[in-house]
Amino acid sequence: MKLRTLLILANASSFLLLFVFLIVAYIRMFLSHEIILLLTSITLVAGILSFAVHWFIMSPLLKAVKQMTLEAERMAQGDFDIKVTEAGPVEIKKLAKNFNHMSEQISDMFQELKQSERFKSELIANVSHDLRTPISSIHSFAAALNDNIIDDAPTKQRYYDTILAETEKLSFLIEEVLHLSQLENKKILYKPTSTAVDQLVVETLQQFERKLEERAINIEVAFDENITTVSLMPLQIKRVMTNFIQNALSFSEKQTTIQVEIKRKANRFYFAVRDEGKGIPLAEQEFIFQRFYRVEKSRSKQHGGSGLGLSISKEIIELHHGTIGVKSDGESGSTFWFEIPILLEE
Repeated sequence: MKLRTLLILANASSFLLLFVFLIVAYIRMFLSHEIILLLTSITLVAGILSFAVHWFIMSPLLKAVKQMTLEAERMAQGDFDIKVTEAGPVEIKKLAKNFNHMSEQISDMFQELKQSERFKSELIANVSHDLRTPISSIHSFAAALNDNIIDDAPTKQRYYDTILAETEKLSFLIEEVLHLSQLENKKILYKPTSTAVDQLVVETLQQFERKLEERAINIEVAFDENITTVSLMPLQIKRVMTNFIQNALSFSEKQTTIQVEIKRKANRFYFAVRDEGKGIPLAEQEFIFQRFYRVEKSRSKQHGGSGLGLSISKEIIELHHGTIGVKSDGESGSTFWFEIPILLEE
């Protein structure tokens, strides 16, 4: 039964019951027929006016309930971009407000779900693409060795080295995917420790000594002495620093310079790496931290990039409640930077 019908029946029942009691009371008072008729007429008019006022007051309530019903039906059909009017009595306004809040939350959850599904599809497609080349190489070289096609030792060793290198690429890609998944699913908790920044930077740079020497690339470090100890997750931040320097090294020509800057900006720890490469086109910069995104796909492939490093870096910096970005004029050089809140232990 509809709410409107229930309200009409309730109002009519109460009025009828009251009308009967009044008629009985009029009769028991031994009034004249004229007075009883007059009082009955007045009672009927009062009842009709009461019904009209009741109907007028209940109309906004019925209208609000009807609107929420229609919007709920739209929501059930998958349309979450809805909003009901917050009008009427206090309780109805509160109900409408809660309904709109629920609609917004469901819409956000639905968008996250769609984004998650899209990410899964992209992940499968991109990982499959990135796995195909090393697996094919491993299969080809392993088959050649197994069939004893190669006789001389140097060629065999080169084949073994290639298989090892391709295996390391596979292992690295799988580790990157798992790490990104852990970050996005909040399985890595924010547990900072007091860390000496200078030692962290030195350990990071030491990984690239041989590559820097081989390509005659000079590295300049500008270190702010006002920053010493910072509360952070050292392994995670070192991963971001490593990624920045590796990217700069990959896209730098021989005999160029990579600049590393570490400083304190107000109450934040700032780290930046600048290279002298070709730069990043302005139109590409807003997508640079997306998963598997490559500005120069051929060059990224050449240098073994998985396309996940910057996405992982972004997740790590956001875990530290910081910001991350890139600056480039699109023609010469790029600067990757991040800032995280600084909590010095004095």
